[in-house]
Amino acid sequence: MVTRARREAPENTATAAAAKTKVNLLVVDDDATKRFALRTILAPLDENVIEASSGADALRQLLRNEFAVVLLDVRMPIMDGFETAQLIRQRPRSELTPVIFVTALDQAETDMGHGYNLGAVDFVFAPVVPAILRAKVTVFIELYRAQQELRRYRTQLETLVEERTIALTAINRELEAFSYSVSHDLRGPLVAFDDLSEKLLEKYGKRLDAGATEYLQKMREASRRMTSVFDGLQMLFRLTSGEIKRENVDVSALSRQLVDELRAESPDHNVEVKIAPEVTASGDQRLVRILMGNLINNAWKFTGGKRSPKITIGREVVDGETRIFVKDNGAGFDMIEAHRLFGAFQRLHSQSDYPGAGIGLATARRIVNRHGGRIWAEGALGEGATFYFIL
Repeated sequence: MVTRARREAPENTATAAAAKTKVNLLVVDDDATKRFALRTILAPLDENVIEASSGADALRQLLRNEFAVVLLDVRMPIMDGFETAQLIRQRPRSELTPVIFVTALDQAETDMGHGYNLGAVDFVFAPVVPAILRAKVTVFIELYRAQQELRRYRTQLETLVEERTIALTAINRELEAFSYSVSHDLRGPLVAFDDLSEKLLEKYGKRLDAGATEYLQKMREASRRMTSVFDGLQMLFRLTSGEIKRENVDVSALSRQLVDELRAESPDHNVEVKIAPEVTASGDQRLVRILMGNLINNAWKFTGGKRSPKITIGREVVDGETRIFVKDNGAGFDMIEAHRLFGAFQRLHSQSDYPGAGIGLATARRIVNRHGGRIWAEGALGEGATFYFIL
């Protein structure tokens, strides 16, 4: 208990000191008697009252210190209160400092109009009523302290963001190193294993019985799946780095190219594809191609079991937002499981029915996030799915 008390004492002292830190109040008047009177009235507030005997003196004080409020006499020789206020507002350091003019009651109508035009926040009329003056000054003291507290929080937040950024940068570097390791140290042996299996089948396939041949084929399929997973991980890690180079991307033209490639790869899968004309997006050309490729591939794969498979690619405007969509009438999904769709290696269907690495939609989300957009999906089991995104 003693140790704890000793440890907490400095913190409590610092907190108390911070709470009792006095703010500066500037009193500007060429009459020393009036300055003394104002100082006496403000004394119960227990703040740091600084005096200036002229407008020029006030400007010098404002260069040295920050003030919660300035009490400025209107009638001063050489440089009156209005001229002083105008110069105060012209200086960046003091342009937002509150100014309360002190003037005679018989000059109120003339002085108030001029003063408010110069940015005055309030007026006090002589003879000064102490309680009223203290109440008005207290408002600006509290406002100043609140602003200082906000400034302190902002500084802390900026420091925290900087620390988090440094930490995330370090993590990303570790991930890049891991990606390199995966690519070269793990992927390499798998590729070699697949090549050896292929050569074994080519050279000794006729001597092996059907069971041995089937085992070798399954081994090759497994190694290819793992290679695909590693390639997907490589893609995810690469998407975390590099600059986004935005340009106007012709999504319609990109989609037609991607569909043509899929038709060449899978000539037996007769899919009716409708692509709306003139669908464009502002994004990185390379990344948008990967995004559309993953979404169209996904739709292509999950319409595999349909008699009349259909895919629609288009654009719509909802509540002022332009969103692009890829819609299919394939296997669909249960909306209860929607939160799992964009996770890496998350699968809502069996590997045997719909093979894949489970990284395509995770990659799509990463690309959309890097563009500062959002992506989501709607669907029903057995009735297809629609993927929407906004860049």
